[in-house]
Amino acid sequence: MVKAGSLKPRRQRLARISFHVACHTVWGQQVYVVGSHPLLGSWSPDKALKLRYSAGDEWRGEIEIAHEPRVHFEYKYIIRHDNGEIDWEARANRRFEAHAALAGQLIDIRDVWCPSADPDALFLTAPFSDVIFRRAKVRLAPREKRGDNLSGKTLLRLQVAAPRVAPEHVVCVTGGISWLGEWDAAKALPMSSAQYPLWTIDMLVEDRDLPFTYKYVIKDRAGNLVLYEAGSDRSVLKPAQVHHQEVKKTAPARMLPGDDQPLIVVTDNKFRYPAHWRGAGIAVPVFSLRSKTGLGSGEFLDLKLLVDWAVESGMQLIQLLPVNDTSVSMTWLDSYPYSCMSVFALHPLYLNLEAVGGLPENMLREIAPERQKLNGLEAVNYEEVMAVKLRLARELYKIHKTKVLASPEFQKFYKENSYWLEPYAAFCYLRDLHGTSNFSQWGKYARADEKDIAALISPAAKEYDAAAFYFFLQFHLHRQFYEAADYAKLKRVVLKGDIPIGINKFSDSCWENPELFHMDQSAGAPPDPFSDTGQNWGFPTYDWEEMASQKYLWWRWRLHRMSRSMQMVRLDHVLGFFRIWEIPEHAVSGLMGHFNPAIPIWKEELEAQGVWDFNRLCDPYITLEVARELFGEYAPEAIEKYCDVDTSGRYHLMSGYRTQKQVEQCFAEMKPRTAADGIRYEKIKTGLLRLIENIVLFRDPERDGFHPRINMMNTSSFDCLDGWLKERLRGFYLDYFYHRQNEFWRSQAMIKLPVLKAVSNMLVCGEDLGMIPACVPEVMDTLLLLGLRIQRMPQETDREFGHPHAYPYLTVCTTSSHDMSTLRAWWEEDRARTQRYYNTILGHYGGAPQSCEPWICQDIIVRHLESPAMWAIFPMQDILGMSGELRRPGDPRSEQINEPANPRHYWKFRLHVPLEKLLANKGFSAQITNMVAATGRLQAY
Repeated sequence: MVKAGSLKPRRQRLARISFHVACHTVWGQQVYVVGSHPLLGSWSPDKALKLRYSAGDEWRGEIEIAHEPRVHFEYKYIIRHDNGEIDWEARANRRFEAHAALAGQLIDIRDVWCPSADPDALFLTAPFSDVIFRRAKVRLAPREKRGDNLSGKTLLRLQVAAPRVAPEHVVCVTGGISWLGEWDAAKALPMSSAQYPLWTIDMLVEDRDLPFTYKYVIKDRAGNLVLYEAGSDRSVLKPAQVHHQEVKKTAPARMLPGDDQPLIVVTDNKFRYPAHWRGAGIAVPVFSLRSKTGLGSGEFLDLKLLVDWAVESGMQLIQLLPVNDTSVSMTWLDSYPYSCMSVFALHPLYLNLEAVGGLPENMLREIAPERQKLNGLEAVNYEEVMAVKLRLARELYKIHKTKVLASPEFQKFYKENSYWLEPYAAFCYLRDLHGTSNFSQWGKYARADEKDIAALISPAAKEYDAAAFYFFLQFHLHRQFYEAADYAKLKRVVLKGDIPIGINKFSDSCWENPELFHMDQSAGAPPDPFSDTGQNWGFPTYDWEEMASQKYLWWRWRLHRMSRSMQMVRLDHVLGFFRIWEIPEHAVSGLMGHFNPAIPIWKEELEAQGVWDFNRLCDPYITLEVARELFGEYAPEAIEKYCDVDTSGRYHLMSGYRTQKQVEQCFAEMKPRTAADGIRYEKIKTGLLRLIENIVLFRDPERDGFHPRINMMNTSSFDCLDGWLKERLRGFYLDYFYHRQNEFWRSQAMIKLPVLKAVSNMLVCGEDLGMIPACVPEVMDTLLLLGLRIQRMPQETDREFGHPHAYPYLTVCTTSSHDMSTLRAWWEEDRARTQRYYNTILGHYGGAPQSCEPWICQDIIVRHLESPAMWAIFPMQDILGMSGELRRPGDPRSEQINEPANPRHYWKFRLHVPLEKLLANKGFSAQITNMVAATGRLQAY
């Protein structure tokens, strides 16, 4: 009998894990492995395992961990530069898992560094791994302990990242040993997809077979060979020797005798495909959809019909405009989807009332005539649709609030979303109470306070019912949107969302977190093909330093929320993450902006070149000749009423008229008695606004430097300077815009964009149109962000039209955008330009047709489908333009969704064709499918 306490404690069994990664580095770079295990730093780069360099660009290091029934951790490799910067490899987290029966005590992990600029890494992102090539979850059965005699044998695990595998196909491995069929592809071993997109296989290999060569193949379920991977043969070497003296350990225990059975884990970064994958999709705003069940506008549930049509038409992606709540003014001005009142809440416009459920008969009878009237309109009547939906939604809330708010489904929604839902509901209540979203007029609530918000939404508060209505509304909007999004995923159709670059200054985010924004500045754009005078969007600019101090939490929340329903995201105006066009609050025109951040032209630089009269360059240049040009016959009145003359004879604008906002405000208060008075007032007001723009340099508000006014060479102020001064200022201008900022802007983008990209597994695209700094393509390629290519806006300055056949792979190509006229309208805008396009780009002889006939639309779309670009995504209007039956009748200019030059544009476009009719036209769907298939955009490999 053994006495208690007489048993000796067993020595702890350790697993020794050797990391071995092939990674090319240069002097000053060091490779580490970081991961979820404490010995790998618990994801802290500062505590990561440092690897040793060995010849042949190989790095290795070892750890010893306690042998448990299941060994599991995630990890990644990083490169640390001598300046402290860190590069993370591009792939998703690597995973290691072994059960006791398989986990030999010497584990040799062999990897290859996954470079950030490898396009194949994109296939590990959500559009491919979660949707297009999504695979059913495979349950990995627990491994039983082997009865094999392991003497003279090695446990080998091969694994390869291969997300791009058709659902009916499987990855197999063949090679030069009997286990792998001795290169007979018919005997290739199938691999497990339990860790998809990683395919794995465990084998027991005779030591005498090491080393050996192998390759991966793809077979169908019947065992027929589909594809042999490209490239040279792969190889497995013998187990690597472990350096005992440098092993990180969890405990001081020693290896036990016999604990030397090796497990080799070889991870290949990717299956080597012979050609790039390319896909096709459509772009459409939700509000523009038309269906029999809609009520005056498109609704979230209409997306299910659109998904069905996309599947029948060979389209694998649907791109949407922003769908967030924009209800700031509660008028048609809120139709602008890029002016969010909330970056989390969904827009009530997209609610389907019947899908809320429990509608009484009287409400159903009320909806029917409203539906007939509103659906009979050519365009969206935003104000009427919103009024009907909100009124009826409030009635539904009264009926169902008790049951819904107490339901487990709502409670779960509330718990997961309270961080934005509570301040949003409080904001909406206060907006409704005060009749304005301008929170500066809300008295004690002008500044959001957590205690005030909690009090307003407390079930015990008298305001609770008014605020809880917005809980109810958002709950049902999210249910319907997620239903549509899940349906799209089920049908293997990718949803691509849109993140606007700015938000409305009277939004819940600005109310709750004003420190994140420069409320006295407006974001916009310099002059571009959309507008000769630039754009002033009216959005506050971001305080990036403050956002960085909060670890970009606001941005991370936005992207995380979007990733619940979308697999791709379009970063609107991605150039804004490098620098934004910032316009002072006192200005109106986009010409009055300058880039921020930016390195100014220092005063000392200008003085060294003989430039010293800064008042002349920074103040509006006014002479009698300039006044006559701007004011015409009203020049004497304008000079007398609005200008002063100093002792040197220079004219200056009087106090009260020195900023564009002051001028607009003054003239807004004038009441013309006659039509002639109105014409005179408008002419003088416009002239004063142009006078204020007639400058060469802006003073930097914080530093002793200057920023050139955009297109300063086109001003009369510049034109009247001496020749030598013009040449020197022109040199400063060109350096400022095209050279001076390049490295600075690159560094700014590389601080923000990697953080945002890492938030989710969405594939990120950037809208990189406009005045593109030289650093932008480099950053986007490094981060694998897809750029945008539009043929009529080529990025090559020496071309009138882009060439789709020359587009880079990491791009999205399209025929037009929501900010442009459609193909048909563009064709009729400029006859001479159309003729050049018809002859030189399309390659047709003779005169161009007067209109963009269906065959021309198809010709243009096919050329885009043939492009090397990863995605070809077309506006629905351009797709319908291929059909004489389905294209919109009448003036094609009515198809344009937005006019960027008009900040008060009414976003009301609605498709004239119901989705049910599109689905019924099988011939048109087959035509599109044949085009997509013939251009190689429907095949997996």
